[in-house]
Amino acid sequence: MNVLRTATVWVAAFVLAFFLAAFFLTLTAFELTSEDTGQDILRRSVAISTDIDAVLPGIEANLDAVTAEGDSPTVTVPGFPIPVELTREEAATLRGADLRTRILDDSARLLYDEGGSAWAAGDPEASREVERLSTAGAIDYGLGFISDSTNTVLLIVSVLLAIIVLGLAGVLMVVLPWDMRILVAGGLIAFVALPSLAGAVGLRFVFRSADDEGDPFVAGMLDLGVDAMSVPIRSFFVLSVLGIALILIATLLLWWTSRLSPPDRSALDTPA
Repeated sequence: MNVLRTATVWVAAFVLAFFLAAFFLTLTAFELTSEDTGQDILRRSVAISTDIDAVLPGIEANLDAVTAEGDSPTVTVPGFPIPVELTREEAATLRGADLRTRILDDSARLLYDEGGSAWAAGDPEASREVERLSTAGAIDYGLGFISDSTNTVLLIVSVLLAIIVLGLAGVLMVVLPWDMRILVAGGLIAFVALPSLAGAVGLRFVFRSADDEGDPFVAGMLDLGVDAMSVPIRSFFVLSVLGIALILIATLLLWWTSRLSPPDRSALDTPA
């Protein structure tokens, strides 16, 4: 019976660790693709990809020409690869930083809602040349996964994984002695979170140290990758601290319990 109990504990712990890792990774991806975080990342990617500060004067001149000629109630920002719509009044009055903010905010929202298909929808002849087999190319490719639909899928997967994790944790807690439950829980969390934290820090180091080859676009994409990694680093750091804290608490409780337990006097008795 003890052998069966021990085998059950090890199998449950191994399977739980696997699903716990999947849950943590999915939850982190869900956070990265959430509306606020995701659109902020996409906003920066649009600014880098289009070199918005360099093309803004030309956009302003084109808007002047469009508003002077036509009479349609809305105006699509001319010469921009993402079809940003402005009212006629906005097209005539928005300039400088206000126009820049409006273009980037609406572009990020369109990319988040529609995915990568929003690129070049406003200007079919526009091109974005990104070398796929490069660090910056990998970042650019990953940006395509930041969308509302992806976030919804990740939410569903996270809920399913959470149910599995809770079920496995319940089984493990049942077969474990009461005084080992906190220790094992903390150990599993730390076992999963610490390597994930190391991986996230390592990936951020790769982005920071990669050669930008003097290309402002590549440099901007690498900086974006560095900043984006702050999300998983923060999440896995919190989980690592939680796991270690549970281990320390469990260790102190076990030590205190052993201090309070009366000694086994039968071993000290000597025969008369």
